[in-house]
Amino acid sequence: MLAVLIVVTAINALVSTGFSVAAVFFPAFIVRGGERSHTARVLAYYGLARSVSLLLIVLWAAFRIDTTALLWLGTLAGLIQLGDAAIGTQTGDQFKIWGPLGLGVVQLAVVLLAFLFGA
Repeated sequence: MLAVLIVVTAINALVSTGFSVAAVFFPAFIVRGGERSHTARVLAYYGLARSVSLLLIVLWAAFRIDTTALLWLGTLAGLIQLGDAAIGTQTGDQFKIWGPLGLGVVQLAVVLLAFLFGA
């Protein structure tokens, strides 16, 4: 179960980082008209700083096989995805709702199973 927790949490952090990188280099992908907006780019950098930090800490915890840290980080990553899904409802883009919602639910389910059955 620990291996599943590590893989799902790492994939979750990679997806968040990937979208943040996309927002920096292709802001119109995230925000309509964002390619002309300095504000959109600055907000993308803030998102990138947070997602890269989360990714690095997840990779560190996975390398150390720190179960407690992975449970907490997995919970955090899952809640972040649920928050992203809530924000996605404001865009009207179904991909920005169902993608994060699905990933967040899977992440939290894996955390719960790892907690209940021992990671």
